[in-house]
Amino acid sequence: MNSFFKTFFASLLAILVSGIFFFLFSLFVFAGLLSVLSSSGSRSQKGKSHLQPHSILHIDLSRPIVDKPVDNALALFDYSALSFRHQTTLLDAVSRIELAAQDPRIDGIYLEMPMALPTSLATLYELRQALTTFRESGKFIISYADLYSQGSYYLATIGDKIYLNPQGGLAWEGLSANVLFYKGLLDKLGIRVDLIRHGRFKGAGEPLILDRLSDENRRQLTSITHSTWDYLCQEIAQSRELNPDSLQSYADRLAVATPRDALRLRLVDSLLYRDELRDQLNTLSHNTDDPSDDPRLIPLADYHDNPATPSADLLGNPDSDNGIAIVYASGDIVDAGDPNEQIVGNTLAATLGEIRRDPDIHAVVLRVNSPGGSALASEIIWREVRQLRQSEKPVIVSMGDYAASGGYYMSCDADYILAAPTTLTGSIGVFGLVVNLQEGASRHLGITSDGVRTAPGADMGNPFRPLSPAERLYIQNGVDSVYNRFLQVVSEGRSLGLDTVDTLAGGRVWTGLQATEHRLTDATGTLRDAIRLAAQRAGLSDNDYAIRQYPEPEEPTFATLLGSLSGSIVARLGLGSSPSAATGPRLLDRELEHLRPLIPRSGIQASIPFTLEWRY
Repeated sequence: MNSFFKTFFASLLAILVSGIFFFLFSLFVFAGLLSVLSSSGSRSQKGKSHLQPHSILHIDLSRPIVDKPVDNALALFDYSALSFRHQTTLLDAVSRIELAAQDPRIDGIYLEMPMALPTSLATLYELRQALTTFRESGKFIISYADLYSQGSYYLATIGDKIYLNPQGGLAWEGLSANVLFYKGLLDKLGIRVDLIRHGRFKGAGEPLILDRLSDENRRQLTSITHSTWDYLCQEIAQSRELNPDSLQSYADRLAVATPRDALRLRLVDSLLYRDELRDQLNTLSHNTDDPSDDPRLIPLADYHDNPATPSADLLGNPDSDNGIAIVYASGDIVDAGDPNEQIVGNTLAATLGEIRRDPDIHAVVLRVNSPGGSALASEIIWREVRQLRQSEKPVIVSMGDYAASGGYYMSCDADYILAAPTTLTGSIGVFGLVVNLQEGASRHLGITSDGVRTAPGADMGNPFRPLSPAERLYIQNGVDSVYNRFLQVVSEGRSLGLDTVDTLAGGRVWTGLQATEHRLTDATGTLRDAIRLAAQRAGLSDNDYAIRQYPEPEEPTFATLLGSLSGSIVARLGLGSSPSAATGPRLLDRELEHLRPLIPRSGIQASIPFTLEWRY
């Protein structure tokens, strides 16, 4: 008994000591974080006095410009630097560029291009349009890079001058699109995948059943890749006063091998080292007080602390009672999951429902950036979009990089659809995947399966047996039913005949330019254009509406960090009651992101038929 009490009290003491230690450690950590936040705040206040006459807005493209605002302070905290990362959204960037055009203290813009560009083509298009408007102010835009990628060069060509490091480079090779196929691996593992689809262009799942592109998939990949490349060449040629055919020839011949080639072919204006660039910036900004001084650069992320006039918000009037909602729909469309990273059908529908019932919101801009996903979740969101329209609140869709399949499903009933020229959209088709592990599990692992059932299809989808012909027909009927429903909602939403929609459907993917030509979208345009159109459709003047974002961008503070941290802990411990809490399969999916094509999703899907990554 004495031994028991000794052990008991020793354990109790250890728990108390460790608890006190953990408490003190937590206080130390949080005190440090509070100090960091306080110092960040004081630096921000000091930054307000930094903007002087003859300043230059510095847009460093190595810092990502995100489509959807982050509403989780923990996601913005950099543990290595013990500070918060700036989040600059597309809306922020466009607004600040527009403000800079009116700010007499800003003489121009300096675009600094990184070697690796973390910004998508659709975002580059939005920035380029904003910079086009900025140039109308008469202020300069210049760019500099050690190495221009094709994407960064596309953006740079909107400027007055393009400078390149004399020992750098300019990639001009054309676009390529590649798809990995896993059938050979699955054959070796004894895994069979049944792909059940409606739409001959619906290539989702093809990497699991083929070892090369199908004829239909090759045809649509060729079409959208050439459409995007032709658009880039046309825009660049117009800006640089070149012939688009010449640009194609340079890519065909790999003619831009050295910086001097780029200069000779008039792709850049001069070859400069960075110290020479400094002198150019000082000259352009008339900073002649002391030519040896560094140029007065104001980073894009800090410029919001220094608006030209605090009330001159070109994206609306914060004091107005008339709201325009910007709702971000980014990621895969799922029935249940993490709404911070995915589009959860019922969660987004609930948000749209709240907006519909809010009398202070008069119009909605739905920013879609999704390759698709669950057909059921897409239908649920589509229903709320329709109800918004029926409540006489205009709905304008702004498409980002993707608004395909389920992403198009949720968009097609909007009052007006704007796409970027390079948006991948359409993909009106449906598929289902069923995996059969029977042979591989038996041959390689010695695992077999047996059981009882009350009906032949009671365990349909059991991965340890093949589908029967009746079960396959059952799933095919479900796929066909969803496909026909998809055609119906597109036909009604776009005022097109069913036969017309069917010829454009079949799972085929279109670029924004092609979709506009075929009336699947109304025009090419930016998020800024969508906001203007929403205000116009709601009968609101430029200074008579306030922008409300869903989710609302979260300012990183000590309190929000604590809230995010506690929420993260609850999710990781599996204590959350919400279906959006992280689950085992979801965590596994995150860890095995690079193997996503090998993990078929359950249910009938409306997803883009491939994961397309262009080299740009």
